[in-house]
This record gives sequence, structure tokens and C-alpha cells, in this order.
Amino acid sequence: MLDDLDTLRARDENGFLPRLAALPGAYQGPDAACAPPFGLDASGPATALLPVVAAWTDARLVGHGTQFLVDEGFDAQADLALRGVAAEAADPAVVWIVHGDEEAEQGTDLDVRTAVVRLPAGPFAPFHQARFLAFATGRPDTGERLARALRAVADAADPSRDTAVNPAKTLAWALWQRVPLLVSDPAGAPAQVLVQQAFARVGKTLAIASGPHGALVAAAAFEGRHPLADDLVALVLGHRGRETDLVEEVLATRVAQVERLAFDDGWLPAADGDPVVDALVLWYAALWVAAYGALLAGLDPADEDLYGRVRAVA
Repeated sequence: MLDDLDTLRARDENGFLPRLAALPGAYQGPDAACAPPFGLDASGPATALLPVVAAWTDARLVGHGTQFLVDEGFDAQADLALRGVAAEAADPAVVWIVHGDEEAEQGTDLDVRTAVVRLPAGPFAPFHQARFLAFATGRPDTGERLARALRAVADAADPSRDTAVNPAKTLAWALWQRVPLLVSDPAGAPAQVLVQQAFARVGKTLAIASGPHGALVAAAAFEGRHPLADDLVALVLGHRGRETDLVEEVLATRVAQVERLAFDDGWLPAADGDPVVDALVLWYAALWVAAYGALLAGLDPADEDLYGRVRAVA
């Protein structure tokens, strides 16, 4: 089914796959650098980005320099506003990152004490936010490396490539009607929540993050109910090492199967070394897998109607 391009186009009613393929070159936000040190706080799904981009920022809140505030709703406006007022009182520049329509003019002049930056909303938001922060924190070259790495992922996952030579389609079939249990080394744990969001928002399916110490989950979590693991697939993310090898060995006898989404495995490029780039590469690859999984289920990967209503109520 995934190799029938006419069927894919019919199910992909909103053109999610073409937009996903174009994402590495889609950033149109500001490219100015801001003054250090850098603080970053967020609300809603953007909170998953906080530990991912920690290497690019100095603290959650700063008293001078530049304070970034990402507003993704869920009634956090008042809380973030108070933090913004506190930050302003301590004299940093305050940059509000909010959702804007993709067709609207994006960005603003950052050479002011308070600025509003409008970036696209939805499941692609982490990419746009990370690209903006790369420029804003003085890392334009790192942002370009991110874009190049994502292009390599997109090329291998292109819908025109048949399942036999398309690792994203292959993994989508492997996860079909299963629940991924996300496993990584401790350094890769922040990416797990981003990947979990990709499966939820795009794949319309549950993925379970095991956290920074997957060995604990693997060794103990199924002792009371062994059948609980029958529908799980261990999905090993990113770097492989002693702990992930041990987790794989334990889970091999407990879950239905073990799959990998690893760096330098013939699909994903070699690890960049910057933890933000590496996390976003895993997230982007998971978006491709999740999109194909949604299409397998006859669902539109772009459909966020229920989530949008929940967000509006919250």
C-alpha cells in the first residue's frame, strides 16, 4: 500500500508528505543573533524542547542578555507573562516566540527590548523553533548542519522509494499495530519526548518514553504483567552503547521485537555531536515513520482536529 503513490496522495489529503519533505529548507524566520546569556522558557508542547536545546541556553530564566519565551498555549499565558515581566524588570531583552500562520509574514526586528517572533505552528514547530534559536544564539553554521542532516533523512524516506529501499516505510510496517517503547542512552533521553510527540500528533498512536535509564524499565516494568509487553516494540534511538545493548538483550525476551533508529545505520547520518542537531534528526526521522504509519491506518497525518479542540478548551 505504501508503494502505491496514487493511494498515498488520496489518503494524504492535506499534502503532509510533500511539506515534510520540504521542511529542511522551509525556515523563513529571523536570522539575527541576540545578546547572551540566553534564557528559555516554554508552555504547552514546546516544553519538550527545553531539555533538547539546553546546550544552547544558559538557564530557564536570565536577569540580563536575552530571555526567550515560547508560548504554545494551554493556559500558560499568565504564567509566562509574569515570568516575562520579571525578566524585563531584570533588564534582558525579551523575545516571545508565538505561532503564526504559515502564509503570514514571519519574524521581526530583534533589535528591540521586547520582540514577537511568529513561527509556524503544528507538528513542524520544533524545527522552526530550533532553527530560530540557532541563529539567535549565534550558531548559524549549526543550524545549516541540521538542515543538511534532515535533507539526507528526507531523501532516504522519499515516498517514491519503494519499501524495500525505504527505511521509513520499512520501520512503519515493523511498528504496525504495535506500541513503540522508546529507549536511548542517557544523553538521548530528551529526544524521547519529541519522538513521542511525533508519533502522537502525526501517527495518531501511542509511544512510551522510557526516560534516561531504560535499563530500569526493561528489567522491572513487566514483572507483574508479562503479557503487557506482547504489543510493545523496543525502538532504540540514537547512539548505541553498553546500556542500550544491555536493554536490547533484556527486552529481546520480553517485547514482541526490537527495532533501531540509530545514527549512521544506512539511513540516518552519523551523529553530529551537537545534542540539539542529533535530537532533531531523530525527531524528523520519527515524523516520517509516524506519517507512513498514519497512512497505513487510513488516517490523514496532518489531521489535528481533536488536539486542536483540546488545545482551544485548555
